[in-house]
Amino acid sequence: MTPKQKPGGKGRGRSTPGSFERRVRACYPELPKSERRVADLLLNFPSHLATHSATELAHMSAASKAAVTRLIKRLGYGSFTEARNDVRDAQAWGSPIYLDQDAPGDEGAAPSILETHMTADVEVIRKTLEGLDQEHIGELVEALETAERILVIGYRNSALLAAYLRSQLGLLRSSVELAPMQGETVAEGLYGLGPRDLLFAVGFRRRVPIFLSALEVARRNRTRIALLTDPTGVPLGGKATWVIPCHCRGASIFDTYVAALSIINSLVSQLAARLGTEGRARLREIERIHEALGDLS
Repeated sequence: MTPKQKPGGKGRGRSTPGSFERRVRACYPELPKSERRVADLLLNFPSHLATHSATELAHMSAASKAAVTRLIKRLGYGSFTEARNDVRDAQAWGSPIYLDQDAPGDEGAAPSILETHMTADVEVIRKTLEGLDQEHIGELVEALETAERILVIGYRNSALLAAYLRSQLGLLRSSVELAPMQGETVAEGLYGLGPRDLLFAVGFRRRVPIFLSALEVARRNRTRIALLTDPTGVPLGGKATWVIPCHCRGASIFDTYVAALSIINSLVSQLAARLGTEGRARLREIERIHEALGDLS
């Protein structure tokens, strides 16, 4: 989409996430000095367009409100609201630069950065856990016990959570795999999935296309699907048997995954309790091998 095209608008689809920044960069060399000051502010802090008025943006950039209005029109937007909605779409999509709320010169202004961080993370966990249905979770724990094979997938930041989930489940039961393994394709990992298996898909926002394709393959194979995601992934629930939405907006420009880790810990703990002596026997044998190998200090 070029800067001259009008985005969004009534009856039109959402703009591509990040289109606002591309528009600014495309016309930046030709901008008058006053509009360039506004553009500089918004390139560094595009989230301000979603949270500040045109008057406030003018004050922050040492420009006039008219300069803000001219820049918005030059970018191809029909109104300030239309440009604001474009940035809000990008925020919902999860781009870190569009989530940065720090104003220029605000460094160290917070009374306690760590306290703010802690409070935000606690709130994320609280909102997530309060929204869960324990009966729903109990059904998933039962599936984690009875599935013949569990395949865990996750990409980008979600890959870290997927690897942790697989390792914890693997302490308690056999036939838990992570796909794709090094040197494999996703197709090779998905091969053989059936109705007696479980695909545990970890997919937080900014998901890659292959993630959605994997869900579709599992659905076609009538494989049960557990989806650990953020609120933007809830619409994917039509492909899943269980959907666990986790809040992930913390105090920084980057998403926080403390709620997801808490849920993984809870699921594995509930599975351990359900497996009882069988699970404890597996853990004891693993510890015996650790001791024999001396691989932990």
